[in-house]
Amino acid sequence: MSRYAHEFQCDGGQPGRQADDTKTDSYGNCGWYNYPPLNDQMTGNYTIICGNCGHKHYRAIVKGVVTSDRHNDKLGNELVLHVLKSQTQKEKRQLGSIAQIRQMEAAGLMTGRDD
Repeated sequence: MSRYAHEFQCDGGQPGRQADDTKTDSYGNCGWYNYPPLNDQMTGNYTIICGNCGHKHYRAIVKGVVTSDRHNDKLGNELVLHVLKSQTQKEKRQLGSIAQIRQMEAAGLMTGRDD
């Protein structure tokens, strides 16, 4: 089982809100980058909870890669994935070459073949 580094930016929650802040009356863009722990056995509907602000992201994960697709009936029931505060950061992290390739594959920019 392989582990993957994958990132996505939280586009919900409250700007500057800390994880232990309980205010939920106004929403904005938290903007923090999340690096959830993934592996190639993960395929299905996942509710990914931002480690900074607690915003819920409803995503399909396919073979350990977070897609831009929202929940899908074909993938079954949802699972919840809590991203830890230590797995988030304000600035974008420099990804290694393998992580960049995995994200390009997930976005359909690479087929994995030399045509």
